[in-house]
Amino acid sequence: MDKPVRVEFALVPGFSLLALSCAVDALRAANLVLGRSAYEWRLSADLGDPPVGDSIPSSSHIRLPAVSLADRRAPGEAPDLLAVVGGERSHDYESRALAGALARAMGRGARIGSISDGAFPVAAAGLFDGFRSTIHWKCLDAYRERFPELDIRTSIFEIDRNRFSCAGGTTSLDLMLTFVMEAHGGETASLVAENYVHDRIREAAQEQHVTAAIRMAGRNRHLAEAILLMERHLEDPLSMDDIAAAVGLSARQLTRLFHGRLGRPPGQFYLDLRIDRAASLLRQTGMSVSEIAVGCGFQSASHLGRHLKRRHGATPGQWRRGV
Repeated sequence: MDKPVRVEFALVPGFSLLALSCAVDALRAANLVLGRSAYEWRLSADLGDPPVGDSIPSSSHIRLPAVSLADRRAPGEAPDLLAVVGGERSHDYESRALAGALARAMGRGARIGSISDGAFPVAAAGLFDGFRSTIHWKCLDAYRERFPELDIRTSIFEIDRNRFSCAGGTTSLDLMLTFVMEAHGGETASLVAENYVHDRIREAAQEQHVTAAIRMAGRNRHLAEAILLMERHLEDPLSMDDIAAAVGLSARQLTRLFHGRLGRPPGQFYLDLRIDRAASLLRQTGMSVSEIAVGCGFQSASHLGRHLKRRHGATPGQWRRGV
């Protein structure tokens, strides 16, 4: 009988409990369907050296027991697959113990990757260099700003040779179901998926997020194209005349379209997109306010500050602190 695949979930403080549970339960269900222990798993974390406690908090403040990353497994018990599970504050997480575990796993040729915002520490360790990766859409701007050289996708998950990543939430279920399908075939994976009333395994190429505005745009091609142009030109804003011409409308027609579908003029909608991107970067990166302002098309930090105060009722400093 084949040896079980050893899976290790390295938890970053504030990890997503939903993303972890979806991943673990897919493996549990696979064992049930196969009638044997095809997968084994454990939870690990940097508990300090020496360890302080034996559990790690999730983003919902529920703590889970974990073994210390400093407790090395014997060579025959080392993980075949190591997944770093992240959450809300993973972008500024640093851990020598985690970096060491990733280096050891790479040296053994293990499959290495991330779930949700765990992509930040994996990328910081250089393990996504030359590989495709993805992350939760809310962190996409910050991830691209920090790692501009990486091949970053907006798909729900990515599997690129012995690297993988997923957007978190229920996409970790699709990721693990894909691994099960690779190893045990489509029928087994389908039987596992049925446990969750999951009628189909989503493919990696599926886009993880469509903006609310585009959903509201319905099937209006002009409006959708205009919004996409705005999103691609947040740092170097286009004029309304340029956007209108690019989508085949006059400026007046574009204004009527935005008013009719979205209840505000295109210029205001565009400005709000830039403010919201800046707000996201303030929370998710250590970039200065001036850098964020320039990166979102504002003239200065004070210019951004005025607009952020109007839209979100907070100064950049207050917003960054969560006040």
